[in-house]
Order: sequence, then structure tokens, then C-alpha cells
Amino acid sequence: MSADIKLSFQPGQSSQDIKEIYNFNVKAFADSQDFNWTEDNIKQEIKEGWTLYSARFEKDIIAALFVKIDGDTLLTKNTPIKLTHQGNGFSHIIKEFYEQFAKDHNLAKIVNYCPIDNFRMISLNEGHDYKKTGRTIGPNQDMIEWEKSL
Repeated sequence: MSADIKLSFQPGQSSQDIKEIYNFNVKAFADSQDFNWTEDNIKQEIKEGWTLYSARFEKDIIAALFVKIDGDTLLTKNTPIKLTHQGNGFSHIIKEFYEQFAKDHNLAKIVNYCPIDNFRMISLNEGHDYKKTGRTIGPNQDMIEWEKSL
């Protein structure tokens, strides 16, 4: 990936923002085990204290991110990168965004929730020095909790 390729991260809390982020690639995430991709579920995440961000490359939304501050911890989860943009290093940039966000808010650690069968995300977490906590979440306990101290 070229060093001049950049992502921008924009919060999206309004109904219009949610609709735009939901529609960015609804087909890609309709069957995603990472997140039940509906507008109502996105709104529910926001009601539960998560902040929604879009990750954008040029004018294209390539992923949706959720962050939540809990004490001294940044909780994170995101959709997979849009298929047409996978393999460009954008997942690493998203990890850097999480770390910078946590540092900007003087947080001590980052927790990432990753589907138990998302081997790319598991490898990414390991490569960024996240450690499995042994805890799982989700209706079927199918999201692994990973933690990184800053």
C-alpha cells in the first residue's frame, strides 16, 4: 500500500448518517456474522452507547466502525473492509485510528470484539499485539474479546 493512501474517519449519529453508512454496502454485510446489518440494529448500538464511524477512502465508505469508552478502556468493533478494497492495508489503518483515538482520550487499553471465525481479524489482532482475554460476547457467545494495553 502506498504511504499516500489515507482513510478518513467520520462520526455518524444522525438518521441520515446512519442510512448512508447502512447503505454503503448492505449486500456485503447482510449475512455477516460480525453484526446483524440492519438500520434498527445500528440505531440500537448507538442507544447502547456506541459511536458509529465510517471509514472512507476518497468518497467511498469502505467499513463501519463502532467505538465506546468504558472507564479507561476503548471498546471497538467493525465490519469487514468492503470487498473491493480488501488487501490494501486499510485494516491496519483502522487499528491505528483506534490507538490514536484511545491516546487522544487518555485511555489505558483497547478492547476489540472479533467473530470467532474471522481468521483475518484474529491474525490482524495478533499482529497488532492484542491478546485474547478468554471472554466472549454476543447472543451465541461468538465474538472473541481481544485486549491491548497502551
